[in-house]
Amino acid sequence: MSSRLSHQSANVPLLRGGEVVSSLAGAFGTSLRETRLTSLLGYLVAFNPELFAKFFGFGGRVRRVILEEEQDQGRADIIIQTTVGRGLIEAKVDATDAFRQASTYRARWKVLLTQYVAPSHRMHDPGVQYLRWQELADWLNQVRSRGKGVEFRFASDDLLKHLEEHNMTRNAESVEVYAREINEPFSLNLFLKAHLYVCWYKDSDRLRRALYFAPHFGKFIGAEHPGIHPGISYVAKIKAMQTLEAWSDVALTLREARGRRWLTGKRRLLSEMKAWKWKGERYTMLILGEPRLVFNPPVKKENLQEQPGTLVKRFYAFDELFASWGK
Repeated sequence: MSSRLSHQSANVPLLRGGEVVSSLAGAFGTSLRETRLTSLLGYLVAFNPELFAKFFGFGGRVRRVILEEEQDQGRADIIIQTTVGRGLIEAKVDATDAFRQASTYRARWKVLLTQYVAPSHRMHDPGVQYLRWQELADWLNQVRSRGKGVEFRFASDDLLKHLEEHNMTRNAESVEVYAREINEPFSLNLFLKAHLYVCWYKDSDRLRRALYFAPHFGKFIGAEHPGIHPGISYVAKIKAMQTLEAWSDVALTLREARGRRWLTGKRRLLSEMKAWKWKGERYTMLILGEPRLVFNPPVKKENLQEQPGTLVKRFYAFDELFASWGK
């Protein structure tokens, strides 16, 4: 009987504010806080320091891990002290660019763990590395079994679950399509010939988690370009998303993503972007896979929204698109 009672007691639900707590981090509150995430991450680093130091690009052997170190200009989230220098991990749960804040801290290497999509010129600053929470989660999923003992795997799983619950990372079932109106020739050519889409800068968590892009071709494009019909017909996988702050970011981004030869072949097409308004403005670039003709005939805008005009809703599940296609 004692064994049965022990088994039952191990499975009673833990509630906070009337809701079931599904992770250790969640037991300390339902809100998403940077200190909570950095504490859990620091705990993991201390468990397997050499593995994390290699991932973050910190040289030498790790001597100690410091949480919330007080410095002259503020409090550094995580400091990893090695035999050859200090590594900083500055974490943000939103799309804040921590570059200026991190520049005031003393460290040889600096990792900015954030949802911010950095422009290319920032990503090439020596000693500074931008890292997305999704990248950390993908890596942690691969190496969690290499940790020391069940404690490391438990803490890894807990961090991963906490990130997923707060939409910091994509779950395996996430299938979102980001749709935008295309009604002018340059954007059409950019999509079909270069497999790119560029728009004014968007700070959107849903956009960062979207897996596919689907352009809605307008009536003007359909009238001017034979073979292009109004509606959503093509879908392309989103391979990467990049923030552009200057014309030079275009070349830096695409040279790294597609290679120098590809960029040379597309310079004439991309040159129109050089005349855009860059001073004080930012753009979001989606780097796409090959467009696939999925809907023929196209999904009509009238089937996606009640009111005529510009495409208002921009995120869809594939089921929604197929349901509208069948109307």
